[in-house]
Amino acid sequence: MKTGRMFVVAVAALGMAGWSLSASADGKATFEKDCAECHEAGDFAGEDVKGLTDSIKKIAAGQMKHKGKITLSDADIAAVATFMSTGK
Repeated sequence: MKTGRMFVVAVAALGMAGWSLSASADGKATFEKDCAECHEAGDFAGEDVKGLTDSIKKIAAGQMKHKGKITLSDADIAAVATFMSTGK
């Protein structure tokens, strides 16, 4: 039984890692397309993903001052925030 639980946990971890890599790749592409003209990803390294997500949502909603209007889906915002927090 213990081996079965370890297998389930390992499979779940691999699934999350795969999603994270995909989200990071999508986030990088979106960041480069929509944000890199004015921002450097390295400036956000180590920042809290939730905090970045909240800020980007406020910018997209027009509730936070920003140079220009951005239009991103919730999935795009989550991916960009995840990418930005890595700083890579």
